[in-house]
Amino acid sequence: MTWSRQLRHHPSRMLLPLLLAILIVFSSSSASQAQTNTAHSITYLPLIKTQHISTPFLATFDGDPASPQAWDEPGWEVTVHSRDGETWYQLEPMEAMHGTDCGAPPATHTIRSYQDTVFSCRNHMMTAIRASGYGMIYLTPNQMADFSQGEAVIRWDMSTLRTSGRDWVDVWITPYDQNLQLALDFQVDGNGPPRNAVHIRMDFNENTFLAAIYKEFSAYHLDSPIHWITYDDVLDQDAKRRDTFELRISRTHIAFGMPSYNLWWYDTAIPDLGWDQGVVQFGHHSYNPMKDCAGPCSPNTWHWDNISISPAVPFTIIKGNQYVVNKDSEGTPVRLSSPAPSRASLRFTGMYDGIEVSFDNGTTWRPASLQQIDTSQANMYHFQSYWMPIPAGTTQVYFRNTQEAQWLVRSISVWAPPA
Repeated sequence: MTWSRQLRHHPSRMLLPLLLAILIVFSSSSASQAQTNTAHSITYLPLIKTQHISTPFLATFDGDPASPQAWDEPGWEVTVHSRDGETWYQLEPMEAMHGTDCGAPPATHTIRSYQDTVFSCRNHMMTAIRASGYGMIYLTPNQMADFSQGEAVIRWDMSTLRTSGRDWVDVWITPYDQNLQLALDFQVDGNGPPRNAVHIRMDFNENTFLAAIYKEFSAYHLDSPIHWITYDDVLDQDAKRRDTFELRISRTHIAFGMPSYNLWWYDTAIPDLGWDQGVVQFGHHSYNPMKDCAGPCSPNTWHWDNISISPAVPFTIIKGNQYVVNKDSEGTPVRLSSPAPSRASLRFTGMYDGIEVSFDNGTTWRPASLQQIDTSQANMYHFQSYWMPIPAGTTQVYFRNTQEAQWLVRSISVWAPPA
């Protein structure tokens, strides 16, 4: 049987020998050409472009401790913030859900420290914070949502009981190098929105959600055809039951809702984002939860479980061994859990101008660099988000302030993009 007939009748069987023959001819030609080069010339192989490998990510928060345990797992950035000066080191006390023995709600236990605000009980994770001024918790996994090849799905299970309209949750998706540690979509605190982002936020007082796209700090608010429908219309609020929320995102489309109830507040085309991978931040906000209450109110405990991102691209988060540095501890270095890799950035929040850092044990100092923000949102009386390059191999960082005595740095880590 001739080659043409074999190829026609058995194409898959003949394809490999044919490719091998072509490769041998190509290699022989390349070798002959290389022999004509001078002794000092180099023959380079063709450049093969690789992409970051995307895989599904799932956090199940397994663990059944005998009492509430502070949760700050490797691979997650936990940022806890309170605006007012009297709460910089210890928060206002509140009764957080789950008893001292992790008994189910309505049992509670008292929390007042920053470490207490994110805790584990009964195979899930809780956030709880009370701030008469403004407080926020952001949980950031070291996984970026990857919608470079189509759609990415961000899904989480969450309780639905809400004990104050001024206690709510949100989610930001932001390009890696534009992430803001204290992102906020209005000016009462924080640093405003990131330069570019997607934002899903629970509404004040109503158990429905708002959605916005940010481009160059300008908001494009999405319209919901069912904005008046709350999740109270399809379920009974419950602190023990955790319902699934889902965000589906691509460069040109967003859908957000509760799939188990076929409740989709958004399912709409959007202007092309211009980016296709984003850091995912889950937020819990407290804005004087005892204010403007029609009935009994209290700061809320939100229960979280089964956070997933698919597909996801991992990046590096390295934590410092100190959560807070101030004038009293500026001579003590913040030690990193592992050396900073190449292309890494130092990330922290700080209060008052004049913060400097040293990466060489205090031999040289440099001004700390702020993350890019909308200058109209800048406020010297707000904690700022800092983001600056850190040399590869750095294992400890020193902080000082050359202008202010009552300065503060906290939530210190090192981030590095996918290798």
